[in-house]
Amino acid sequence: MNRRRATLEDVAHEAGVSLATADRALNGRAGVRPVTRARIEAAVARLGYRAHPAAALLARNRSFRFVFIMPANANSFMANLEAHVADAAGALGPQAFIDIRHVDVFDPTALAVALETLPAQYDGAAIVAIEHPRVRAAIDGLAARDTHVVTLVSDAPTSLECAPAGGQNQAAVLTVCRACWSSNCTGLR
Repeated sequence: MNRRRATLEDVAHEAGVSLATADRALNGRAGVRPVTRARIEAAVARLGYRAHPAAALLARNRSFRFVFIMPANANSFMANLEAHVADAAGALGPQAFIDIRHVDVFDPTALAVALETLPAQYDGAAIVAIEHPRVRAAIDGLAARDTHVVTLVSDAPTSLECAPAGGQNQAAVLTVCRACWSSNCTGLR
């Protein structure tokens, strides 16, 4: 089932309060009666609302940096996907930066080293990954430092990645980047 993510507006409507009141309550600011705050918290629980971290960070003018780990010896499918990654960079706006790194993704040691040595500047990583214990550990290491990881066209099912993503078009790339912004990571199959 593909359910739409609950928004702050949904919470306000469900609780019968204004958007400003819901925002004040959820951000711990004054001016909200305890009974109203309880109604808002109940609405949050019913709807499964989770704040979207990217929205708040973008409002504070924070930039995001993503890295795509692509195969060093790409076939036409991967070359096409990489072209869409480059095209999508402009569509994400001036606060999002995309880097592309080429790695022998079919060599578990080379891929794990590339992941283990990624600079902490990256908010998200989209990788073509193989299932291997060292690769899983490297993905888990990224997740532990709050770098969101999405696998592209592959899967590392026992790692702490956010979600697998597939496809060869700009929409898939944008979805990957937006997933990395979100604490509720989702991808395309």
